Amino acid sequence: MKPTLIICHAALHVLLIFASLATTSTAWSTTPLKIRRRQKGSAITTTITMSDASTNHDVTTSNAITRRELLHKTIPIGASTPAALAAAVAIMMTYRADPASASSNYLAKEKKCDPGDARCRQGGELGDMPLGQPIPPVTNRITYVVQMIVDIGELREKDAGYLRFGLYGDDCPGSVKQMLLFLTRGITSMDQEALKDALEIDYAPVSLMDGSGSVQNICSGKGIDFGVPSQSKAYSKSRGLRTAGPNFVPQSRPMPTLEGEAFPRPHSAAGLISIPAKGIGYGNNVDDDETYSSAFTITAEEAPALDKPNSAQQQRVIGQIIDAESMQFLDRVANLPVQKKVGKSSSGPPLLKVRVRDIDVQKVKDDSGKAKKKKSR
Repeated sequence: MKPTLIICHAALHVLLIFASLATTSTAWSTTPLKIRRRQKGSAITTTITMSDASTNHDVTTSNAITRRELLHKTIPIGASTPAALAAAVAIMMTYRADPASASSNYLAKEKKCDPGDARCRQGGELGDMPLGQPIPPVTNRITYVVQMIVDIGELREKDAGYLRFGLYGDDCPGSVKQMLLFLTRGITSMDQEALKDALEIDYAPVSLMDGSGSVQNICSGKGIDFGVPSQSKAYSKSRGLRTAGPNFVPQSRPMPTLEGEAFPRPHSAAGLISIPAKGIGYGNNVDDDETYSSAFTITAEEAPALDKPNSAQQQRVIGQIIDAESMQFLDRVANLPVQKKVGKSSSGPPLLKVRVRDIDVQKVKDDSGKAKKKKSR
């Protein structure tokens, strides 16, 4: 429809409404509108009371209903009295469109459980409280213990849990060293000598502790992937900038690769920590900015597909969960609802953001009783 026709149609609609008003009584009360707003949880309810010579009308609405529903409710009233029409306008003025976050759309459109509820499973139905799989048996010597505090949801500071796991530093030292760097001060793959004279290059090590470390993918009940989704966004966020700028250069994949390192154990249980066979940064084929978006995996059940030799999916187990509380929290995260994906895949990014808040690393005592402590901050 042409713009001129749209304007004419709208003007005609308004004229018809006011024409209907001309046939009604003009003895309306000038009593001002009384607007009361009361807070109910996160929704604001607005009650508007108006008076005319013969009757009182109470109109109540909230920011949860749609603008179309508001029009259906207010236009018939407005066609009978100007006071009511003014109330309809007041309602529209007080209406505030809901930002329609992923979780609110999930609840409103699909009528599924609250994704912040610990019982809410990936299909959107309520289930039992997560109990967790058994702690995997210890088959390799643990040389480092890591504790991660993980938050579920943007505004759910109290909705957090622990993931405590050990790393097999004796069996795959190169992989564990790379993992420790990623968890703490960060991986730098650039040539340090070449960077000394590069005055117009902005860069930063890529780390799970840069404020952007999060769960990037959940495979329903099978496992979760941690990583840094975008190095440029992590860089700008850590420095309070809107963008990283044209001089920012992301870290590329580490060289040399770790293909020649041993595979300590198969993916035969839930609660195993593994990285791509070539090393962290080789979990996908995206550009350098998103290279570390799928850095390591924690299995929620056995995953033999990750043991297939010389395949793109092959990964190396470098550690394991070490307590029941962590296994229970892993069960919950692995069954969180995910954002809708194209096709029949049951995996995808979590509906609620799952963010790494803090990391602590402890070195396990050796046979001599000595131990070193390595803390992220």
